[in-house]
Amino acid sequence: MNKELNFLVIIDETKEMHNAIRYASLRSLRVGGSVVILYTFDNIDFGHWQAVENIAEKESRDEAEERIKEYESTILTLSKRKPKKFIMKGDRIDCIIKFLEFNKFISNLILAASSGPVGPGPLISGFTGKFRTKLKVPLTIIPSDLSEEEIDNLF
Repeated sequence: MNKELNFLVIIDETKEMHNAIRYASLRSLRVGGSVVILYTFDNIDFGHWQAVENIAEKESRDEAEERIKEYESTILTLSKRKPKKFIMKGDRIDCIIKFLEFNKFISNLILAASSGPVGPGPLISGFTGKFRTKLKVPLTIIPSDLSEEEIDNLF
């Protein structure tokens, strides 16, 4: 019996995330797997203002749901399957590490490199540097200069 392959993509505000979504969707279609998307948002601390903190957290969660909906149809179109969706609160790298620890069904983490002058991006820098021993699944890095057509041609 073959294990279903699940490709994790982190939803964020970067333009390169689109390449990660495209790659993961096409890869999952090719192997009969699924795309898993994780959206994280920061802890919000209003100290003694718990009611305000609760409202801000609800707004962050609502925003996460809206962001996920933006990409859900793209993933469905490319992979022919609805993605599995998750939202977590906290530091993004910490959330990814915890998510992977508690969700052993993930087969691969898909990240796309930034084309910016400051390096490949904080997630790639973190998971190829300081946090490399925390990552217990293969990491696929999509080069920043691949076009949609070039990604499509990989499959």
